[in-house]
Amino acid sequence: MAKSRVIQVVSHGPSCLDGVVAAAVVARFFDGERVLTTLASNSETDRVIQSLEVRSNKDEIWITDLSWTSLATAGHLRGLTDQGARVFWIDHHRSAVSRAGAPEFKAPFAGKVLSEKRSAALLTYQYLTRREKELTVAQRKNFEAFEPMAEIADDHDRWIHKIDHSEDWALAVQTLGGMAAYRELKKLTEPRMTRRLREAFESGRDAMHRSRELADSTRVDRVLADGVTIRTACCFGYSSEVAAHLYNNTRRTVVALFDLRSQGVSLRRSPDCDVDLARLAESFGGGGHVAASGFMLPDLKRIPAEKLSDILAAKLSPAPQEPL
Repeated sequence: MAKSRVIQVVSHGPSCLDGVVAAAVVARFFDGERVLTTLASNSETDRVIQSLEVRSNKDEIWITDLSWTSLATAGHLRGLTDQGARVFWIDHHRSAVSRAGAPEFKAPFAGKVLSEKRSAALLTYQYLTRREKELTVAQRKNFEAFEPMAEIADDHDRWIHKIDHSEDWALAVQTLGGMAAYRELKKLTEPRMTRRLREAFESGRDAMHRSRELADSTRVDRVLADGVTIRTACCFGYSSEVAAHLYNNTRRTVVALFDLRSQGVSLRRSPDCDVDLARLAESFGGGGHVAASGFMLPDLKRIPAEKLSDILAAKLSPAPQEPL
């Protein structure tokens, strides 16, 4: 077993600003050490965590902005701690906070923070400030310089939007891609986009507008008996930005987007709507926040192809012959 400590990070991705920044927060704190980062989607979490291996008896494992569902994952985490690893878990999703005592979360964590009051990135930053005595003066200065990025992630992920252009950072991360964006973010000395992030933002802005146009052209509205409107549409990435466009100037509206790029469903709601989207997503095996969540629905992928098949079959099938 290797003698040098390894820091392993599993965070929400592949292109979630909060998850990417949370991972970068950990990397900044352990700057100079070996940090191995994986950005995983919700559906990949169990597999990724169960693939973790202890590299030394001083390893630290950080799981940020993610939860899991398998009892086997809890067993694997217990096995990692038995080998000497220290495991930390920080999340802010309703699906994690409300199930904190579930059997799949029974593991001897060295540290755990579950709270909806801050984003995962800001919770992670605030937690690690308690350990700043482990850092040199230069390391502490380098770490504290990253606080504005944690604040930006919090501002955007919780839809506060009091920090100018926080949504631009999310757009840049989505476009550039999780790991590439992670590498750019963790080296920042101030909250100013690098050339690669700026180029990604400009490219993403154009792609987001095209995704918005797709959503407008596929939009379907259905009003329920209690007055809530379900607005469904297709998009190609940028689901948060597209959803904000679709519920703008609406009342009591739930927006459900089928993202043709990720093959997942994203749920958002208008500010006056009180539908618990986390609970709705959980009923489909997903999760998230009260006002923003998502899930995968494999059968939904086939519906456009099935509909197209019906349309073409109706056109191409031979007309029935008239009886003689």
